Amino acid sequence: MSQMELNAIKFQSEKMIQISHLISSLIPVESNITIMGPAGSGKTTWANYILESSKILDQVLRIDVKELDEAHFKIVLSENRLRYLLIENIEYLHKENQNYLAQYIQKSGLISKPVILTTSNKSLHQLAQEGLLRQDLYYKLTVFKVELPALKEIPEDISALAKWYVNRFSSNYKKDVISLTDEALQKLIMYFWPGNIAELESVIERAVILAQDGLITDKQIRFDDFQKHTSLDLSLGMSLSEVERRLILQTLEHTSNNRTKAAHILGISIRTLRNKLNEYKEAGLI
Repeated sequence: MSQMELNAIKFQSEKMIQISHLISSLIPVESNITIMGPAGSGKTTWANYILESSKILDQVLRIDVKELDEAHFKIVLSENRLRYLLIENIEYLHKENQNYLAQYIQKSGLISKPVILTTSNKSLHQLAQEGLLRQDLYYKLTVFKVELPALKEIPEDISALAKWYVNRFSSNYKKDVISLTDEALQKLIMYFWPGNIAELESVIERAVILAQDGLITDKQIRFDDFQKHTSLDLSLGMSLSEVERRLILQTLEHTSNNRTKAAHILGISIRTLRNKLNEYKEAGLI
């Protein structure tokens, strides 16, 4: 997603508006930035946006820690002659390579000091507290922190993102898809999005391919089965009521305690959901 493309998305949620303003204030990039968020939340997209907007895309060394063995990380970094670094999945950086990176930053000095963008699925602050990340390296990398939300936390933005992807894939596949029906949009908004924006992109791409007569209806909006994303701790002999309780509580967890969404996913009324929760509370089960 390019600079122009991101600018075309009109975010509605307070979280994404604040993030957009913060990132805009960091361009052109001259300080270290860490972008954190759950898998599929758009960390690499925002990192590329910062680099492209700063007009330094061709001056960046890109390293994905998950894709490199320990020795290769040192080799790549030692041979680097570029000022800007994008290190993805920094949470996987081994202790020895953490030491090497800290020394690399220290030895570079103030004049040739590298500018480092990092991405992580986990909180670097928590990793530092748990002793899994050098504390001094944490402070060096997080001069600025961008914390991206899960898609289920910003339902106000689902419509704008979905429409943007519709336009993108309509162009890619040369299909004259005009819009999503209200029912299709409602189905998207009510879903809990375990795969975040990456999953939304996949769902919309499939819907555009299946669309007929210039419209995407709710029939073309297809998700993976809920059970595929749900891992219930079940054991032989467990009562049906206990299975039901666990499913309800886990669905609420997936929807950030949004009862309307949870009831929709479970196929029950909000009143039924409320009654079930009251039962569990009275029985001391929650």
